[in-house]
Amino acid sequence: MLSCAPILVLYIAGTKEGWQDAVKATLVFSFSRLFAYVLLGLLAGLVGMFITDSLHNMGFSTYIWIGAGVFITIIGILIIFGKDPRLHFCRILMKDMVKNSIISMALLGFIVGFASYCAPLIAILTFISFSVKDPLTGAFYAFCFGLGSAIITPLLVMGIVAGILPRLVFRTPKILMIFRRSCGAIFLLLGARVIFNSLRGIW
Repeated sequence: MLSCAPILVLYIAGTKEGWQDAVKATLVFSFSRLFAYVLLGLLAGLVGMFITDSLHNMGFSTYIWIGAGVFITIIGILIIFGKDPRLHFCRILMKDMVKNSIISMALLGFIVGFASYCAPLIAILTFISFSVKDPLTGAFYAFCFGLGSAIITPLLVMGIVAGILPRLVFRTPKILMIFRRSCGAIFLLLGARVIFNSLRGIW
């Protein structure tokens, strides 16, 4: 939750205007992470420990995180520009990546779920690789893990609060705009930090 909360909360606080949109964005993000976990469990059950070791040793997750960092940075820039950027290309990106939370949150949730080699995920994939006899069982175990780490978490509550609180606290449109652009700036810095840390791991 702690690794995903900043990404989710900043996105919702900077782009959403109500609890319904916040719930939708949070659920799409969380279920996309769950799908990524199921896919990893399927692979672990199919190929065994070899797939987990190979992906990790080749730095596969590093390149995915670089892509995630670029994606996060672009969203941050678009949030800073506001709802109607002047450049036509930015308007297209704004429509597909910021205003359409289903696309952006689905991609981001999947990337985070697939690339986050945290200790619990490595442990469950190792367990799956050594204990299951078929890929469907591996997918089921990973699904159970994903329910706890991606679905049954305080993230949903945090997403709702992030969608409601800014409009209650920052009542004037100008102050609200400043707050949202500040969220975009932090989002941009978060993406740049992800890229830098990933590149440092390669170098």
